[in-house]
Amino acid sequence: MKSKFLFFFILTLITLIGCSPKENSDLNVSSNLDKTVQSFYTGENIIESSNLHTPFMVMIENSTSSRPQSGLGSADIIYETSAEGGIPRFMAIFHKDMPDKIGPVRSVRPYFLDLALENNLPFAHCGGSSDALISISQDTSIMSINEISSGEYFWRDAERQSPHNLYTSSENILNSISDNGFLSAPKKFANFNKDYYSNQSLSSVSNIFLNLNKNYDTSYIYEDNVYKKSMDGIAAIDASTNEQLAFSNVVIQKTTISLQDDNLHLDIDLTSEGEGYIFSNGRYVNVIWKKESKDDKTTFYDINGDIVPLSPGKTIWHILSNDTDISFN
Repeated sequence: MKSKFLFFFILTLITLIGCSPKENSDLNVSSNLDKTVQSFYTGENIIESSNLHTPFMVMIENSTSSRPQSGLGSADIIYETSAEGGIPRFMAIFHKDMPDKIGPVRSVRPYFLDLALENNLPFAHCGGSSDALISISQDTSIMSINEISSGEYFWRDAERQSPHNLYTSSENILNSISDNGFLSAPKKFANFNKDYYSNQSLSSVSNIFLNLNKNYDTSYIYEDNVYKKSMDGIAAIDASTNEQLAFSNVVIQKTTISLQDDNLHLDIDLTSEGEGYIFSNGRYVNVIWKKESKDDKTTFYDINGDIVPLSPGKTIWHILSNDTDISFN
């Protein structure tokens, strides 16, 4: 009888050990690893470890010879604005996803420096206009990664013609940030609200067309809850994934763009206020943008003076001349 009791006691003890705090502890560790937080740049729910990535920016070319570009589909935020000849360039923020190939990388202009300062991020580029390079040399807060002086972080792709063949990678840029001692920390890009654009009083929009000039136009069609981008009537593809660029938000910031005295380079006013639009979730809002100084964040307001949020997801941000031909329906 005693041996039978002892057998059941031992069996019960083994069962209790099997459900001991150690097992629960392992579950808690796994739970912590899988904890979700809001992305700093997209407002999406992502794994917490992804939010610890080091963010950075890259200047990316957009001439016809540079297409399709690599890495743009991995960017959280893409700024698109004009350079010489009427062909825009991209300045992309990478944070959540870290692509192995980014480019073609091209030169920087002073207004792109303003975007880097606004986001307080290091950026990769290849040279720049004389006034941009002077600003970089004089302002230690500008975290420049210039291929001209830091070629080890870039490479040339033999399958493309120069100068449209300069590339970098997330790993290379992160190494450069570390080697230079740059302090690159993520910060909240905007207010995000997934319900804001469900308001039935907002007008619906399925097609957006931006005719910048005789040399370039870009358009978006709203499908599958995103805005799919085309350039010059051709779907904009990421060469690394062969997927069309798509965004949750299309931001239009209208401002004054003028030629400098050399009749070549541009001045773009990013520190004042002006009109614009935000397209999201198949709807749009007329907005007023404001920015008081170079280090301030550009903020969008509605007609009542309330801040307009973005929908969670990726954003493309166009900075356009006040007289740009913009149409949507």
